[in-house]
Amino acid sequence: MKNTVLTKSLLVLLVSVLITSFSLNSYAQREPREFRDSARIEHKIPNLTADQKTKIETLKIKHLKEVTPLRNELDEKRAHLKTLESMEKVDRDAINKTIDEITALQGKIMKMRVNHRLDVAALLTDEQKVFFNTHREMRDEGRHMRHPGMKRMERDHEMMKEIHE
Repeated sequence: MKNTVLTKSLLVLLVSVLITSFSLNSYAQREPREFRDSARIEHKIPNLTADQKTKIETLKIKHLKEVTPLRNELDEKRAHLKTLESMEKVDRDAINKTIDEITALQGKIMKMRVNHRLDVAALLTDEQKVFFNTHREMRDEGRHMRHPGMKRMERDHEMMKEIHE
């Protein structure tokens, strides 16, 4: 009797671990939102001319070259913040300074992202702008329409980010 209960418990635990590991693995392999957004939206705009495509691609490359070092620095600051928070003797001033640095970097990245979108939109016709702006709204709404497990995992991930930020 005890062996049966123990076997069933181990089986349930094993299945739970497998499901969790597959879910986390697929979530971890997703590209950062910045790369997904620019790759998908800009290539689906209707009636793009060859000149528009070339200019958009040039803007995208320029934007990614500018943003990537900031994102790397942001990741380093977040890691540093975790280190500061987990030290035996906490230095509040250092933590606050790192938080200020993180928010400054986030602000720069947000401004760069908006400027990139505005630069792309400036190349488009009115019809293309409508698609470009509508598609962005649909994408933002669609992000929350994934299966329930993914939605919960994203919510948990966002909560953890807020706690650490």
